[in-house]
Formats: sequence, structure tokens, C-alpha cells
Amino acid sequence: MSVELITLLFFGCLFVSLFLGLPVAFGLGGTAVLFAAIFSPRSLMVVPSAFYSTPWNSILVTIPLFLFMGNLIRYSGIADAAYDAVYKLIGHIAGGLAAGTVGVCTIFAAVTGITPPATITMGQIAYPSMMRYNYDRSIAIGSIAAGGALGALIPPSVPFIFYGLLANASIGDLFLAGVVPGLMLAFFYALYITVRCYFQPHIGPPLPPDMKFSRREKIGSVWRIWPFVVLITIVLGVIWGGIATPAEAAAFGATGAFLINLAYGRLTWAVLKDSLVTTVKLAGMGLWILIGANAFLNVFNTLGSQRLITELVLAMPGGTTGVLLMMMLVILVLGMVMDDWAIIMLCTPIFMPIVDALGVDRIWFGVLFIVNIQVAYLTPPFGFVLFWIKSILPRDVTMGDVYGSIWPFVALQLLGLSLVFIFPEIALWLPNLMD
Repeated sequence: MSVELITLLFFGCLFVSLFLGLPVAFGLGGTAVLFAAIFSPRSLMVVPSAFYSTPWNSILVTIPLFLFMGNLIRYSGIADAAYDAVYKLIGHIAGGLAAGTVGVCTIFAAVTGITPPATITMGQIAYPSMMRYNYDRSIAIGSIAAGGALGALIPPSVPFIFYGLLANASIGDLFLAGVVPGLMLAFFYALYITVRCYFQPHIGPPLPPDMKFSRREKIGSVWRIWPFVVLITIVLGVIWGGIATPAEAAAFGATGAFLINLAYGRLTWAVLKDSLVTTVKLAGMGLWILIGANAFLNVFNTLGSQRLITELVLAMPGGTTGVLLMMMLVILVLGMVMDDWAIIMLCTPIFMPIVDALGVDRIWFGVLFIVNIQVAYLTPPFGFVLFWIKSILPRDVTMGDVYGSIWPFVALQLLGLSLVFIFPEIALWLPNLMD
């Protein structure tokens, strides 16, 4: 059988297994075993090697540590303290609570590295507050969803860690490269909210005039979040300064989060147990997907499919720009039906030979990849953030309400993706500056 037909069947079998609801790790690994057994029994040897070699990569230590740090921070009260600061500082501005929600999510992203904590926590805190002050439902939901998705891009981003591991790219440089695009998108969201609410104050009314706060109250509300700002600065600073490896910085961050909870009197046995269980579940899921992806890609290479894909893609019209746009479209479409970690682990090793053949910077491509993943978080039918936020909103909020709220923010994400694509220095300026 020709390599072309084997490759087509290879992908077809994978996507059928995923659409049937098989776990991603089993879909990837099962497809690899099936095709190895049928077309190249010798390549079955690469499957056990994926099981034994994958977990020993030292960079994987960072993932459970950053996840544990993020899970502990979720219980520390940072969301309440930061939202209280937003409420007192800019609540009197039209759209201030929604724009401030984006700001709080940005801070949350910088201490968690994933999207669920900010999305779920701010859905529980910010949504009822905005409804109490007669905010339009769409602007309230949209600000929480878009802000929550920033966790995939702003360091210490776990998606960046997976991408760096598979692309053999510097985790520290990827973290640096994500800062400006992440802050740029947060600024776009806040600007859109405030401008729209300025012209349509009924969708995001300011707080009542009689609700005023003294300067002392405002300063006090900001002061309460200083431990988290210090933690973020130190954890990322030691990586960027070359003082510690990402794994060592992650260990420091997890310890810092533990001590902050202890100092604030929030470290109960239930909090510690839930944080550990959630960390183990998420890290275990990621490791199994990574093992399945490695088995899939080892067999994929052995059968000659990787070489075929690379040759076909490089032969496409449009040169480098056309090929990159095609890869971005593939990621965007996959994001509508697949988990983000699975997309990274499946596509990164397939795309890297093409990226290298084009002479494209792996750090810049990684930022394009993860910004695109952000778009996938908000696009139906599979957008993860949409389901997380629906799970914690009141029952009268329908899935249609959630879908209808996100399109302006998806447009801003695509604008941000386009700007990073056209102007690579948006992503590369900070890493180049620190070299």
C-alpha cells in the first residue's frame, strides 16, 4: 500500500476514534499500535519506548509544580482581593467592572499558567457583581471568558512548557515571548469594553455616585495583592535572569504559594488535598496524552508519513506565508474539536520539520501557535472556556448566551494573532532584549 494512502488512513482512524469519544491518549496510542501492527510490525518497538522514555524528561517536573502553585493560589483569596481593588479603583468608570475583570484574570494567569482557575473563580465572583449593577449579560460573560483564556499565553503558561518540550525550544524564551502578546490582548479587551460602554453606558453602567471610597481604602485594597505580585516577579525573574531553571523556579513558586496560604490562614487540609488531587489529575492527563502522542509520532515517522507531509506542505503555493497560514488554519480548526494539550502534542512534532525547512524562528512560531490555541478556547462547538464558564453560571444563562457573548473577543484574538504574524518583533522583542 502506498505511503499516501497509509497516511490518509492514519489520520482518518485517529479522528474517527476522537469523534467517537475515545480519550485522546488512547486514540493516539491505539492508532499507533494498530497501524504499526498492520503495516510495520517492527515499529511496534517504538511504542514501549514512548512509555519508558517520555516520563524521564526533566522539564516535565515543571508542569505538576506550576499546576500545584496555581491550584493553591486559587484558594488564597487573590481573586477576591484583586477584584475588590478593581471595584474601588475603576468601578466608577463605565464598563470598569468588566475591564477590571480582564485585569484580574491577567494577574491570575500569571500565577496559574492554565485557564480554568481564572475562568471559574471570576465567574463565581465577577459575574454576580456585574449583574448586581445591571451590566449586560453578554459583556459580563465575554470579559470573563476572554480574560480566562489568557492563562494559556501569559507565563508561566503550561501550554508553552509542552510546546517547548516537543519543539526543543527554550522555556524561558517562550515565557518572555508570551508577555507582550498576552498584555496586548488584555489591553485590547479592556479598551473594547471601555470604549463600547462609553458609547453604550447601559450595557456597563458605572457604580452609583453615592458609592465613593477614600484614598486609604483604595491603597489598602491594592496593598493586599502585593504578595502575589512579588511571587510572580521572583518566579519569572529567576528564569529570565538565568538564576534558576524553570523546574527550580516552579518549585520555588509552589513553595511560595504554600507559604502565602499558610500566612493568610487559608491552608486547610481540604484545600491541600483538593490542590494535590487536581494537580495529579491534570498532570497525569497531560503525561498520558504526551505518551500517546510520542507513540503516534514514532510510528508516523517510521511509516514515512512525516516525510510525505513535509514534502506536500512545502510544495504548496504562497511560499513561507502560505504554509504558515495553512498551519494556523489547521490549528484553528482542530481547536474546535480537540483539547488544547492534545493539539500541541499532535501538531508540534509534525510541524517542526516544516518550520525548520522554512527557516522560521521556533519561538515566534510557538507564540503564534499558543495565541491560536487561545482562539480555540473560545470557538464553538468545543471551546473549553465556554463549557467551564457555563458550568458555574446561573441556570438561566443558556449556552446560546455564552456563544453570543464571545464573538467580539474572538475578533480581537484574531487581530492579535494577525499582528504577531505581521510583526514578529511583538513576540521576539523581549527575548532578544534579554539575550
